[in-house]
Amino acid sequence: MPTINSFIRFLHASPGAPEVDIYTDGNLVVHDLAYNTISEYLPVGPETTRILVFPAGETSNPVLDTEYSIPPSERITLSIIGTLPDLNLLPILIGIGTTDNDDSFVRFTNLSPDQAKFDLSIANGADLFTDIGYTKVTDYDRIAPDSYIFQIRMAGSDEVLATSKPIIFNPRFAYTIYAIGLLENEPALEIGFYDDQVPFVGNQVERKTEFRKTSSSTGKPPKITFIYS
Repeated sequence: MPTINSFIRFLHASPGAPEVDIYTDGNLVVHDLAYNTISEYLPVGPETTRILVFPAGETSNPVLDTEYSIPPSERITLSIIGTLPDLNLLPILIGIGTTDNDDSFVRFTNLSPDQAKFDLSIANGADLFTDIGYTKVTDYDRIAPDSYIFQIRMAGSDEVLATSKPIIFNPRFAYTIYAIGLLENEPALEIGFYDDQVPFVGNQVERKTEFRKTSSSTGKPPKITFIYS
């Protein structure tokens, strides 16, 4: 039987916005999510979900009130983008199937609300993605497992706007590199990333994904761990 449930997590990518609490269909699912951090995955059914985002500790006057139709059998990063008071939700699906080797994968998304277009390159290396506008999410490219430093430049320019710390790319993982922040104000433009493990197909047997749910008595959302066997 195919997997029907999906898994969502939230990325706080709104520069200048405070820590937030996130409710889905009236239930608190993420507490005190800070800027440029990402939550753990939450299991959800394929359905239309109302999502409310409040400044942490508040329960009235949400800064974002929207609905999202969750498709079946997906892993989705719901990115809170824009600047107050105009926040939006950008769904980013993993969008990658199984792999049959140890390559890593990389893609790029521009979440900086300044509406500029950016190029992403490896430091002292080749351009990976060019002319990427606000909210655009590229397709994945294969990349050898290694440690990389990335740089963002204004599209078509040699001027470096932001440089990442070294990011280790593990075999059979997919990485989304994102531009976040502001060009001329605080918080300044910087590079973030998140990752997803990619299901692996061996010589004969496809490795299956097992979703393990760890219960919690603290009132925090359950922890979902992806085990690939």
